[in-house]
Amino acid sequence: MSFETAETEEMITSLHINVYHPQAAVFNLLNFNEKLKYRVEELIRFGRDSKVCKFPLLDRRASRIQFVIQAFRHNDSSELCFEIKNMSLKTRLFVNNAVLDHLNKIDLPRKCILQFGEFQFYLDKGDGEAREHFEIIFKLSLVPFCQEAGVETLPLPVAESGILKNANSPVSLYPSQTAVETDENEILIN
Repeated sequence: MSFETAETEEMITSLHINVYHPQAAVFNLLNFNEKLKYRVEELIRFGRDSKVCKFPLLDRRASRIQFVIQAFRHNDSSELCFEIKNMSLKTRLFVNNAVLDHLNKIDLPRKCILQFGEFQFYLDKGDGEAREHFEIIFKLSLVPFCQEAGVETLPLPVAESGILKNANSPVSLYPSQTAVETDENEILIN
């Protein structure tokens, strides 16, 4: 087929998702740096259950279905947009400054940071004209996005084991610190 008579190639809307977790192995089942094509009516599920979720998260602290991303169009618009819904009963999902509890949903901004637990996702939407499909492209980050962007990270609770995790320190360079408990009646002598 000649160049002049070939079908016109459509630009496909893309969702670039950079992922971060201190233990990168939680993303071992994701295909990085590949264009994954989906129909616009498909629900894109993230969570622990690999039978239900297109993108499994290998962490027991993740919910069976953590969150869902769905494509949609506003009335009188051909632009493909995305919304996110928190499916977790136990964990809040943070989208930039918005807090999503169970079954709450929000339209995804063009660029945003999603957070829950130690998971961070940086999403960046690329526009396209295709009406039937969109693409998702995953990349792995070794640095937390909140640290890069100067965004305040969520405080991590101290576990009952007494281990305090420092969210702003690279895991490989700084070992966990032990939390120190003091009695309020204790008098410090210098």
